[in-house]
Amino acid sequence: MKTSKFKNSNKLNFANKQQGAALFVSLIMLVALTVIGLAASQRSQMQERMAGNVHIRNLAFNAAESALGGFATEANSGDRINDANHILYQIRTAGALGPFCYDSQGVRGDCGTLWLDSGNAIEAKASATVIDDCNVVMCAGFSVGGNSGGQIGCRIIEIDGTGTVGNQSVTNNFWVYEVTACSG
Repeated sequence: MKTSKFKNSNKLNFANKQQGAALFVSLIMLVALTVIGLAASQRSQMQERMAGNVHIRNLAFNAAESALGGFATEANSGDRINDANHILYQIRTAGALGPFCYDSQGVRGDCGTLWLDSGNAIEAKASATVIDDCNVVMCAGFSVGGNSGGQIGCRIIEIDGTGTVGNQSVTNNFWVYEVTACSG
């Protein structure tokens, strides 16, 4: 019986030597998992901010396009030759116009008039500048009946549309070619 008692005594000594090792290993594993979890959380927050910035930039781009679309709609309606309130008449006589803004319905109004989308203040602003009052090369092929003695050309107008959402702005532009009779 002594030999069996000696074997049990060795097992107790081995168990006494192992006390705390499992706790230490589990604490190390817990610290490692916590660090991995925090890194994943920070990465997730960064991706969420990036997605939010992309969304705001897209809203600003769409607001700039809205300003250009509002101008195009307004320029293609009404009496652009004789109506002093028509946007092309105003640009033609002044050489430039703007900035002017459009609301969410595409109606020109005062700048600073903002509309909200998901809590973001949006502004659609445009400005127009006559680049060339009579370019005879760009509109070749047009003629005026009779012997007017005048030359036909194009008035080239650059339209800049700027969309602003918060502190992000996007500017797009397009060119308008208006057939005109050049003087002298």
